[in-house]
Amino acid sequence: MGTCLRLELEASALYRRFQAVAPDAELSDLWETMAQAELHHAHMIDQLASRRGFTVPAISREALAAIVERIDAIRREADAPDLGSDRMLSITAALEFSEMDDLFGAICQAGGVDPDAGRADHLAPLMNVVLARESEGGVLRHLLAAMIRLRRRAETANALRP
Repeated sequence: MGTCLRLELEASALYRRFQAVAPDAELSDLWETMAQAELHHAHMIDQLASRRGFTVPAISREALAAIVERIDAIRREADAPDLGSDRMLSITAALEFSEMDDLFGAICQAGGVDPDAGRADHLAPLMNVVLARESEGGVLRHLLAAMIRLRRRAETANALRP
């Protein structure tokens, strides 16, 4: 729980960094919205953790370490000097559709919360900004891969339903 909480707070801090150097109001607003959403996720995790009888989902140390390593690698990309808007958008997309999302989802499910509730609203600002811009292929590749991943997850969930 603590790892997931930390990852959400670090994502919020990263989006605040992006907001501080955003070249225009549209991007500044995007990263403000994304930062607030990550704080909301952290608050949800904190609330679930404090619920009486809440059982933390079983995740191996190796799996958790792999998730942290992947997220750290994505965030390290933000340490490059002179990041352009497209690169910051690409990092945002990679983070939003990373294994961090799976960890958050597992915790939500363990707490009886639908992990996909509000997901479209959370991602809509990012999708709208990316689609409105003529950006490098990296952002769109991340978003396309994420959309395929979400579709496969939904198909798997539907196939498992009685």
